[in-house]
Amino acid sequence: MVISVQDNLKDIILNLESLGYNVYKLSEGKNSDIYIYKEKDMGLISLNNHIKTNSNGALIINADNKSLEDIL
Repeated sequence: MVISVQDNLKDIILNLESLGYNVYKLSEGKNSDIYIYKEKDMGLISLNNHIKTNSNGALIINADNKSLEDIL
């Protein structure tokens, strides 16, 4: 599973990496299964410019007001 996270969400990136997930910053432009962003920082429309996925689609998670447990 490949996860792309909004660049400035460093705590989420580090926590997911420590759990063994393949995590990339959105700016890296990786095809991903999951995208995590904050609506108040980026907005879904801006996120759309970063989404690269395969034909199976992707899960998009808005991390606003969510703990790591909520995201998992």
